[in-house]
Amino acid sequence: MSFHIAPNPHATFSSSIDQAIIDPTLAQVITFNTTIAANGITIGSGTRVILPQPGNYLFSISAVAAAVGAANAKQASIWFRKNGLDVTNSNTYLTVNKDPTIIAVVLDLPCVNAGDYYELWWSGETTGVKLDAVSAISGTTPATFPPAQPASPSIILTIGQIG
Repeated sequence: MSFHIAPNPHATFSSSIDQAIIDPTLAQVITFNTTIAANGITIGSGTRVILPQPGNYLFSISAVAAAVGAANAKQASIWFRKNGLDVTNSNTYLTVNKDPTIIAVVLDLPCVNAGDYYELWWSGETTGVKLDAVSAISGTTPATFPPAQPASPSIILTIGQIG
């Protein structure tokens, strides 16, 4: 006799566009326009990560932030909201320079009810702060630096149920 154990719900979403701060006095939601892989977890309205069943989920964020035209470092922060409310202790503060800054965040967040959703929100000190998507590099002949490279999304979000 054999058994098939279905994989836990998981997904990876990304954004291939820049996402600039529009108004430093307001928080803004981060959008996703690409589903890299998904099993059970969906994205709604381009922002809401909808969880299919109760349990604990591991959220992993990788993003590239930059402060365009800034002579000095600028402040930014990124956090989660669950069902429209800020998640306690989920904020990550960062200093952003004119050179790209890598953001890496890993959180274990609970889902109490099927259909709960999480969103990523962020804010920045100036309108020059952005999540920065970088285009692919085709390389040259003869080969020079930099060699051919794939594009880099402005943000990648990976979610998996862990319990």
